[in-house]
Amino acid sequence: MTKIADYLYEFEAEGYGTQAPTTLITDKGPVTFGCSAVRNGNFYGRNLDLGINETCEFVVRTKASSKRKHASIGVANTCFATITEDMVQAGLSKELLDFIPWMMMDGVNDAGLVCNINVVNMSDIEANPHAHTNPGKPQIMVMQLVRALLDNCASVAEAKELIANHDITPIPKDVAGVWDGHIMIADANNTVIVEFTGEQESKVKYIETNIMTNFYNHLYAATGQYPAHACGVERYDILKAKYNSSNTMEGMWELLKKVQYTQAYKESTEPFWCTEHIDGVPGGDITWTKEQLLEQAETREMLDAYKVYEQTGKYDPKDGLWFTAHNSTYDIVNRTLWVTIREKYEKHFEFKL
Repeated sequence: MTKIADYLYEFEAEGYGTQAPTTLITDKGPVTFGCSAVRNGNFYGRNLDLGINETCEFVVRTKASSKRKHASIGVANTCFATITEDMVQAGLSKELLDFIPWMMMDGVNDAGLVCNINVVNMSDIEANPHAHTNPGKPQIMVMQLVRALLDNCASVAEAKELIANHDITPIPKDVAGVWDGHIMIADANNTVIVEFTGEQESKVKYIETNIMTNFYNHLYAATGQYPAHACGVERYDILKAKYNSSNTMEGMWELLKKVQYTQAYKESTEPFWCTEHIDGVPGGDITWTKEQLLEQAETREMLDAYKVYEQTGKYDPKDGLWFTAHNSTYDIVNRTLWVTIREKYEKHFEFKL
């Protein structure tokens, strides 16, 4: 394992096995993460947004072998288990080393398949929440799906086949509450978002679109309206408005920089990122305005706490502040990855498969 920078390590994984582990390693209660993702031509980018923490990020490389069809490179974040700098320096157990590759948040493989996971609020499919897609078939929990896709699939068509032949289960409620995962998958010619519901006739839904934040795209596509519990609406609108600028590696990286998460805590951000706050305010909903939110004690406390963090670099986990833990930007053709850590946009680190 090689240290690239504070909170960023690179290693080659081999022994993590071909079957998804049946349980998560977790040292926390409910954990969620935000996120933005975009694909434009040969370029693909994502931000991983979650609570400010001491957890490390891992650039994970794998090789093709008799156990897996494709080599890959991508970024893992063990957001359910706090793997700190001290733990890495002391030497990680085999259990953790084999767990990290199954916590891939994004990656690209040698066939040019690229994918990532974001969360989505199951409150918007409350009548038919995701439980099992194919009971009786081999299970993959949605958090582990990126790893399975990178190892086994060369195209969106093959990804659909893998999903059809497995039982994709949600993130356990005791870990993520109402939050589940949806996945964006792209190959040379196609981009889809895959979402999971409990509907009898259509438990797996594919939406052909190039932008994903944190709401159900199949509901948005069907109605043209954001769902009631949509999160990341403002980020989605920014990504959509500035999309045409993202058709280079630099352009994609710059686009994702525009939606780095801490902008949610600045009153000067226009439009104010209302949908990042509504879940934390009793009675809040997607129709609330900036003025309404700024009248709420919960919102004011977070904005004030961020001012302290911005000035001092210190934070109290009780404040509930988030940041962009990592940004990944991919050149799909050249299998190149740029990683920016913890909103330190003065520096990105480059890797090649």
